[in-house]
Amino acid sequence: MLDQLSLTPGATILVNGVGGGVGLAVARLAVARELRVIGTGSTAKREHAEAIGVRFVDYTAENVTAAARAMVPDGFDGIVDLAGGSSLRSVAPLAQDPRNVISVGDISVSDLGGRFVERRTDRESLERSARLALDGLLAPVITAVHPLSGAPAALATVENGHTAGKVVIKVT
Repeated sequence: MLDQLSLTPGATILVNGVGGGVGLAVARLAVARELRVIGTGSTAKREHAEAIGVRFVDYTAENVTAAARAMVPDGFDGIVDLAGGSSLRSVAPLAQDPRNVISVGDISVSDLGGRFVERRTDRESLERSARLALDGLLAPVITAVHPLSGAPAALATVENGHTAGKVVIKVT
């Protein structure tokens, strides 16, 4: 996903929805590329994000746009959106260039001048992710592990949108 943005070390990105599994992975990869990362999320997701070097903006406690603008007054070099909707529309104007706003959650990003990035689950992408994990660049945060019989509870946890990382269903 970061490959969609041409960013050099020292550039600043905003990860909108940093606290979930994908957001944490994007932030970890960005930090490894020596990017400055600001991330938005809820209070419960602060600890995981800050642990990997993200400056955190808590959308439940402060105005995201004002807080992000105060941190990066000249605008962000890139924005990776994982939240979509009104959240995307509020942060998109913070980009220096609207073409450097990408979203995996909201196809309407193109109406804002940005780009929609489809999730790729092909073999090449999965192998690349596995290499990143083996190299220690990706370390998924596992929020909960449920037995197969607890799959409905696991799915309900994910569907409420407030997991900090991944929920695993263990099949034995």
